[in-house]
Amino acid sequence: MTEKKTFVERYQEKDTPWELNRPDHNLIDFFTSFPVPVVGSAIDIGCGTGNNTIWLASHGFQVTGCDLSDIALAQAEAKAESAKVTCAFFCGDIMRDQPPGAPFVFAFDRGCFHTFDALVDRSRIAARVAELLSDGGRWLSLVGSKDEDRGDRPGPPQLSAGEVLSAIEPYFELISMRRGHFDANQASGGALNWICHFRKRALQN
Repeated sequence: MTEKKTFVERYQEKDTPWELNRPDHNLIDFFTSFPVPVVGSAIDIGCGTGNNTIWLASHGFQVTGCDLSDIALAQAEAKAESAKVTCAFFCGDIMRDQPPGAPFVFAFDRGCFHTFDALVDRSRIAARVAELLSDGGRWLSLVGSKDEDRGDRPGPPQLSAGEVLSAIEPYFELISMRRGHFDANQASGGALNWICHFRKRALQN
């Protein structure tokens, strides 16, 4: 994957504008809005330095945080130790490597799904997330939205609602999809996003 080189290099160069050093408010708000049972294991896809992984672990999940960058994961492990929570961290590509802890009841990604440009590749990651989830497992995905006219300003990749939904079929059913914003450190706020809540379908043979 070309994204692997990009993200690994950006952590090496400390070029990580998405870093918050706190859990994303969208994740916290999700568990306030949807009473998903906190039982079993969870996966944080593209966990970076572990902010959301640690939050999930502190709220009852047995969490595996996955990332391509060993630099990010070293920071994540240090944060988890400081927070006195137990997390598993896995350096690898979930598209070809098997993370420990599967099957999971919950998956979270803060801007991983939208890095796949082609529909066929987005469908592949949706299928892979479904493989990693137990029956009825939930997936919360934060996706950059094309509804924002960003001009020349930098920001995350952007997808339309249709581009998101066409990729998750037939693996997931849509529970909710609403507009929001990525959490950000700057006073102007984060980029417009889709806050997507999916549930794994029971596929018929």
